Amino acid sequence: MKKFFFAAIICLVVVLFYDGCSSTPPISYSDGKKTTRSIAEMKYLDINGWKQFILVRGTDTVNNPVLLLLHGGPGASTTALSRHYNSALEKDFTVVYWDQRGAGKSYSSKIDTSTLHVKQLVDDASVLIDYLRNRFKKEKIFIIGHSWGSRLGMYLVRDFPGRINAFIGTGQEVAPYEGELQSYEYTLEQAKANRNTEAIKDMVEMGEPQNGNYLSMYKTGFWGTVKQKDWLLEFGGERYEKTSYTDWLFQMLLSDEYSLADLVNWGRASAATAGKMVRDPDFSDFDFRQDIPTVELPVYFISGLHDYNTPWPLVKQYCEQLKAPVKGFYLFEKSGHSVPFEEPDRFNALVRKLFLHAGPQNK
Repeated sequence: MKKFFFAAIICLVVVLFYDGCSSTPPISYSDGKKTTRSIAEMKYLDINGWKQFILVRGTDTVNNPVLLLLHGGPGASTTALSRHYNSALEKDFTVVYWDQRGAGKSYSSKIDTSTLHVKQLVDDASVLIDYLRNRFKKEKIFIIGHSWGSRLGMYLVRDFPGRINAFIGTGQEVAPYEGELQSYEYTLEQAKANRNTEAIKDMVEMGEPQNGNYLSMYKTGFWGTVKQKDWLLEFGGERYEKTSYTDWLFQMLLSDEYSLADLVNWGRASAATAGKMVRDPDFSDFDFRQDIPTVELPVYFISGLHDYNTPWPLVKQYCEQLKAPVKGFYLFEKSGHSVPFEEPDRFNALVRKLFLHAGPQNK
């Protein structure tokens, strides 16, 4: 976490010398031809009383299906990263990048923080899905959810199966209390294996999480989580062969769709919205193995072998137990918690395969 903030400061200094109006480039074609079926649009929608940002891009809005991306956090929009690493999907889908309530370009210090809770974001997503179905004349859409977005996606799969073709969860949240315990155990194990006395001391003093919280070393569970995740990143349980987020922060800096003000808001939103959301009683007290044991549409899970933020063994276990018409579990060997940005080419190819040529899979 300290490395994240250090990198953020560097990026902020650099961005002071680089800013411009945000826009999204037009869809380009290798043959130079243009079509009225393409779309490259940035706009705000009033969703349940709050102005929320969407970016819509695709080569053929008539023939291609709609794909909605649900970012993680909560409050941490990955629109800029998705645009950079996953824009290849715009050829086969009308891709909708959504900055959720209280995230990215949908953040304002004037936001009513009482609306930042799980049920509200599920309701927001439902409204957006209906807007997209009506606008692009599609009976159903596809959805990909990352981290927190993977949980939001599963709620949508459960509540609105008639509006969704299929769902992919990556960095999938399953059962946060058990997941946090596995994350802690992995971090302590790696600290001992690396003979890192500072890390061992921190982990032993904070003790195992109780119901997802570290209470013995820190008065609130939040700072214990921050410290544990800081060491998790150091020991390779967050990203594959990287121990910082500097490259992603610089990539966000170069985004066409985000201005200096947007980037400043991005940081403010990430802290403010997450801080509020985690206080929602519904935020952590769930276990999909009991809460959503059955779904009515194809569901796929893509995990990184090095993901011990949302530990992949727990995701695999859930997939094996889940009853679904079609399901699949896929493990990427050179990824941690963020497969779409760590192995983007392979991820994009698998998305096309699963969503455009779906069939029974369990790999």
